[in-house]
Amino acid sequence: MLEAHALACGYGRRTILDNLSFTLAAGELLCLLGPNGVGKTTLFKTLLGLLPPRAGEIRLDGKATRHWPRRQFARQVGYVPQAHTPPFPFLVEDVVAMGRTAHGSLFSGPSPHDREIAGQSLETLGIAALARTSYTEISGGERQLVLIARALAQEPRILVMDEP
Repeated sequence: MLEAHALACGYGRRTILDNLSFTLAAGELLCLLGPNGVGKTTLFKTLLGLLPPRAGEIRLDGKATRHWPRRQFARQVGYVPQAHTPPFPFLVEDVVAMGRTAHGSLFSGPSPHDREIAGQSLETLGIAALARTSYTEISGGERQLVLIARALAQEPRILVMDEP
């Protein structure tokens, strides 16, 4: 399903990870453990296409992802960042519904079906009571659960979670 071949990751002229290869099949879990600063987030950002690979290739279902349209990629891969500072006081239910963006048209808002899926994600994580609460007024732990709910609402085949 997800493959990295001879992958090198880094910033600017600095290579953080080099010659990394792995295959992750459907249903498998991969956990990266290590001290701060060794490249875990850099690897995630590269896998997600947020940083270009310095070398090597990332494939999803045998197809290189480097030139995939972002919308197509977002239908397959979800992401939960390690931290998120909310820029606006959106309601929790709206933040979770944003996970459905890849499934709509460019200027569409969430459909009733999208809202239903978002609600199910909140229920799954046991935080449905927060739905009408401002995202800026909940705790850091609750925000992390909201971000997980948003990623679940996206209905990706692969979920990348950075310090969930």
